[in-house]
Amino acid sequence: MRRNKDFIQACSQPVEGSPIPHKFATWTAISAVAGALGRKCWFSMPNYDVRPNLFIVLVGPPGTNKSVSLILPFSKVFSKLTTPVGTKEDDDEFNSGLTQYGLKDYPLYLIQDKITPEKLAVEMHAITRWDKRVGTVEDMFYDSSLTMVTSEFGTFMSKHYQYLHMFMTDMWDSKDFFSHQIKTGPSQFIKGPCLNWLACATPQQFIEHLPEDAASQGLLSRFLPIYHQGERIPQSLLQERVSDDTLEDLRYDLSLIASINGRFVFDKEAEEVAEKDMKIYIPPESKDPNMTEYNQRRVSHFLKVAMSINASRVGNRIITLSDWERTKEIMFAMEDKMPKALEGFGRSKTGKITHDMKEWLESTVFNNNRSHVRLKLFKRQLLNKTTAPSEMTQYLQAMQDTGYIRVEDELVFLCKKDAT
Repeated sequence: MRRNKDFIQACSQPVEGSPIPHKFATWTAISAVAGALGRKCWFSMPNYDVRPNLFIVLVGPPGTNKSVSLILPFSKVFSKLTTPVGTKEDDDEFNSGLTQYGLKDYPLYLIQDKITPEKLAVEMHAITRWDKRVGTVEDMFYDSSLTMVTSEFGTFMSKHYQYLHMFMTDMWDSKDFFSHQIKTGPSQFIKGPCLNWLACATPQQFIEHLPEDAASQGLLSRFLPIYHQGERIPQSLLQERVSDDTLEDLRYDLSLIASINGRFVFDKEAEEVAEKDMKIYIPPESKDPNMTEYNQRRVSHFLKVAMSINASRVGNRIITLSDWERTKEIMFAMEDKMPKALEGFGRSKTGKITHDMKEWLESTVFNNNRSHVRLKLFKRQLLNKTTAPSEMTQYLQAMQDTGYIRVEDELVFLCKKDAT
């Protein structure tokens, strides 16, 4: 018996009125549910299975409490249902706490440290297990599900890793196995890989760390960037701490979600509506050019989230019309801001630098409650973006011509006009 009617809602409610944006609280809770479900849950399409794992990136300027939003669902709830990679089943030091949640034999795995793709592959190989709840002796079901939470997107994602896009696309797809030969080491082989990833980034960091071929190689379309650029909410000493009872209820409910396994389906009513939606590409579909590749995988994203919505509420693996409508509501809100998160991807050098400077100026002006910065400071920041001081005049003029800024009396003013 669940202690909360809806885990995602219950996990989001304690931060109401706090500096954490509601959308960040919602999506971190969705990520926690997706990680608890893992590879042992799926939705069957005609030619492939969709797993609930997600690649979510919280995107916002500095000061929007991206990292803080990770604490409740992961540091205080999810992590209590995990065991360190490599722990033996009879190691009571780490596993004793899992017994009360019924997860001693099937704990969750979580990584919150800096890690390279190569090291992550080693860790996922180490946690591979035969899940007897799903497979049989004749048809063994291997599972290497793992959730990775990184407060800085760039600590893992780098455009310089040559094999990164291949590794990450396979982790998102959750195929039967992953195999890769490394020149300087042994080959990597993972049975039943399934990576659920939650990260944080500023708009500039998100774009800068994406490989240049992220769109053409299918990596960009697998991300869900959750964009927020609202006013900062002030801290309050009167904000109530989340009670131990509330935390225990959330852990208990997530442990029940972690015990769910098997195929998800729609009930008859929901299936009729979802089928109609899919035939017309689940309108409204964005026409933004940066979302073209994402639109190709849009149905899979909706199905992934729908599984988490159902598991959060009931967990009977039967997606209802209410689950589907809630999924669309959450996804449409995310998609509405997604083009903003993708601004600058694929831009020319000039376009990228002017966009980055606009983001820096917006953040600086906003954080200091001012309408301008000194031209000297602006030029100093601009010099960090280009190795050619002679180009500064060119970029400065370009930003004035496009309406980003106004220069007056040795001061740079941010124009209200959005010249993107």
